Amino acid sequence: MSQPHSSELPTIQEVKLDRRGFLRKAGVLGAALPVAGGVLAAACYEDPSGAKLESPGVAPANVQPNPSPNPATQPGNTETVAEEWKQIDADHQAGVVNFLKNQKEALTAGRGNLPLEPRIENGVKVWDLTVDELDWEVAPGQVEKARGYNKMIPGPILRGTVGDRVRINVKNNLEHSTAVHWHGIYVPNSQDGVPFVTQDPIQPGQTYTYEFTLRNSGSHMYHSHHDSADQVNRGLLGAFIIEPADKSAYPKYDREVILILNDSLLGFTVNGKGFPATDAIVAKKGERLLVRWMNEGMMYHPMHLHGMAMEVFERDGYPVTPPYKCDNIDVAPGSRMDCIIECFEAGLWAFHCHVLSHAENKSGFFGLVTVLAIEDENFKVADILSRVEALDVPDARLRVSAAGATAGQDIKTSANAKGAFTLWCETQA
Repeated sequence: MSQPHSSELPTIQEVKLDRRGFLRKAGVLGAALPVAGGVLAAACYEDPSGAKLESPGVAPANVQPNPSPNPATQPGNTETVAEEWKQIDADHQAGVVNFLKNQKEALTAGRGNLPLEPRIENGVKVWDLTVDELDWEVAPGQVEKARGYNKMIPGPILRGTVGDRVRINVKNNLEHSTAVHWHGIYVPNSQDGVPFVTQDPIQPGQTYTYEFTLRNSGSHMYHSHHDSADQVNRGLLGAFIIEPADKSAYPKYDREVILILNDSLLGFTVNGKGFPATDAIVAKKGERLLVRWMNEGMMYHPMHLHGMAMEVFERDGYPVTPPYKCDNIDVAPGSRMDCIIECFEAGLWAFHCHVLSHAENKSGFFGLVTVLAIEDENFKVADILSRVEALDVPDARLRVSAAGATAGQDIKTSANAKGAFTLWCETQA
């Protein structure tokens, strides 16, 4: 029986909820999404192009792992401390509500990681990819200068079967040269996509054709291998799924989802979006969910699922024998991890990076955070979402608390990623 692709995975429908009902019914703030966090941001990031990217609303003190205490918020100033925490709680709640609203109607423009059906030419599966400059809205109000395949981030999902002959025509619409590497896929050396090693770079305006036969199954990736620290981190990445010719030994599953992680220049993202613009994963109680993890970033992301285990059966397209269970899966840069989730407990379950500065600060959740929503006869996501709009909370943008910057000043969630990226680079020097 054919399995639904990620594009067929349902999303949460019809949003609304009164404050008390929201907290009681969903338990989102207290139980379903309890992520402990810290503050990590930086004042600026040196763009490879030479431009300095400012991070509005981020206080210089936030660069410090342990910032000096603010006298105004010390225990002796109980009124100020109480007000600060009221603001922090309000910011957290606003972020979660906005995440739920996003499941009804997208808070951001643009969507990536969509399947691209090939055309057949003389028995060959053919895809056309363009490499484009674009403005990409990562989170509400956070628009970044980006690059994408077919004007989306991640690029379209390419899918084939072992034995298929494939051809990919890549047209470069950038002002810079580029190339495409087929990460983890067995290809002839001439098709490997490394400029000045296996090919000349694809110059602006040129089209380059890759052609090869699919020989190894698994969850694989494609991405730029030219100025890749900039091009990949600005969005030139995508998934290439190769099914085995014989699936008799493959785990059975009901739904599939592809989750591509990235960090740095666009912020911390899952499939090109940062919380609260990330998509929830919706399944029915009793279903088996296939999750294909891919890390296109330069940091480790241990992705933690609350409430149940993930059973890892493949890494980088190779079988894991025997499969093992965990609730914290360490997705290294460049790696792919395939796992099965037995959806046995209904509710909203937090799904987030456990490098906590990638997921939460005083202004709330951001970046690498989503939810696994499991429905049964008594728990329906629509019941929660039907009342969310009644909540009196700030719309779209997360807000910085008084401890982080001037009260009421908007903050781009990318500031946290850029700050973390800067500090990470410094540790590597």
